[in-house]
Amino acid sequence: MTTPRAPYGVAGPERGELLLDDGVVLVSDIYRPQGEGRFPVLLMRQPYGRAIASTLVLAHPSWYAAHGYIVIIQDVRGCGDSGGIFEAFVSEMADGARTLEWAVALPGSNGKLGLYGFSYQAVTQYFAVAGKGSVRPDAIAPSMGSWMPRDDWAYEGNAFRLGLNAGWAAQMARLTAARREDARTYAEIGAAGDDAALRDLLVSRPDISHLAKWVVDDKEYWDAVSPGVLLADDPLDIPVLHTGGWADFLLQGTWAADAVFRAKHRDSTHLIIGPWAHAPWNRAGGATDMGPDAEFSIDRAQLAFFDFYLKGFGERPQPVRLFDMGRQRWLSLDNRPEAEDASFFLSSSGLGAAMVSDGSLLLENGAEARDTFVHDPTRPTPLVGGHLGTPAGFADRSGHDNRADVAVYTSAPFEAAKSYIGEALAEIEVEALSEGFDLCATLSLVGPSGEARVLSTGYARLAGGGRISVRVSLRPVCVTVSEGFALRLSLQGAGAPVFEVHPGDGPFASVPEMARRPITISICHGGTTRSRLIMPEAPDNVA
Repeated sequence: MTTPRAPYGVAGPERGELLLDDGVVLVSDIYRPQGEGRFPVLLMRQPYGRAIASTLVLAHPSWYAAHGYIVIIQDVRGCGDSGGIFEAFVSEMADGARTLEWAVALPGSNGKLGLYGFSYQAVTQYFAVAGKGSVRPDAIAPSMGSWMPRDDWAYEGNAFRLGLNAGWAAQMARLTAARREDARTYAEIGAAGDDAALRDLLVSRPDISHLAKWVVDDKEYWDAVSPGVLLADDPLDIPVLHTGGWADFLLQGTWAADAVFRAKHRDSTHLIIGPWAHAPWNRAGGATDMGPDAEFSIDRAQLAFFDFYLKGFGERPQPVRLFDMGRQRWLSLDNRPEAEDASFFLSSSGLGAAMVSDGSLLLENGAEARDTFVHDPTRPTPLVGGHLGTPAGFADRSGHDNRADVAVYTSAPFEAAKSYIGEALAEIEVEALSEGFDLCATLSLVGPSGEARVLSTGYARLAGGGRISVRVSLRPVCVTVSEGFALRLSLQGAGAPVFEVHPGDGPFASVPEMARRPITISICHGGTTRSRLIMPEAPDNVA
């Protein structure tokens, strides 16, 4: 994709102030193209200090201004130079709706308004629409945002994402402490020990952190801050470009939001998903360099999107662009493909955890057997690859699969290439000698030389002992398994340190570390037991 040379000089940033009805002032930086005439406005609302402006992954706002847009970067309530108190999500509907009215009326505006931004800045776009003010944006471009924050951000399979949540809450709490010149609190947060200690500290400080509400996990709270709930009855008649990453921790939010917009207005809904984790982008698949064919400029794609919908320039953007993690190239599609379920049944001789070569994925159900391993809380199984593991992204976990507390099931090498696009799922019969336990599933692409590159992971926190049927939702994938390559499903009883280590019998999170007990977990398969990996098989004409 080529971009015309920027025709404008840029003035700014100039300071912009919006006085809200409750007396709070929201402060913005405004960048203007130097030239005759009026211009469309691009708005980003963010909580990290407006000078940052999503430049972790996107071009500086002056780049967009140089291409003929008035660009506004606003500090949300309680952040940067804006007044009030920050509480994640809570004020963004009303403040966002009022900001749209202010932004579109700025001197030099031609009345057209687009929203853009990454992560929290993506979610503020949904909230601004949900605020139902007198102005609706003419186009939005949310990158890696949350649609249902409880289930695609705070929790996964009912397990609290401890490391992620404690880390972001600490970041926001320290920003609040710095605003208040509260050096003691700032230092106390920085000196906290592990993630559990940090969580406990921030839960006790609701004056500076949202974390207590996230831990309490009240449905009414989540409904009030969930775009998917707030926009359920909205016509969503706004052109949208969603950007996601196969290893982004918010991928399920991007995937779900795109599906809802696409169901209502397919022709104006656009989707790009690259090999990326939450950051960085470009040719990175988390910690793995995906090669020169992975390079893709979201800034150029966003500019083309806004040029078409706000200026009437150029051609309608491609509906769907997905990076194929197997062939490591981009696919351009007219729509998200209709996938069919393809089942791979778990099989082994009973040594699927003890030997990496014993477990298989078969196209038909095999003989009855079970693979038993022990979750040892003193040496919990780490999470590798994917959206939360270390290293992140398309990492090789073949060495990790050799642990005897990981049950591993690998298909035969494919005789012909097959593509899978969509949400994968593991349906597993499990027996555990505990009142509760965790099950972590990882889907990998196995190469001829034996490396196992992580495509997707999923996690479930389960109550009750005995034998139960478990559904672990794996994250969406786009992968062509080429001739000679294979798929692998790995199952383990922990995902440390991302999720708090399950203590075994007893009330969760109230058991001291010295009282934790091992959990024996059996993966049952074959015979009348239909433990299986379900893959979203794409039509033959897609790839």
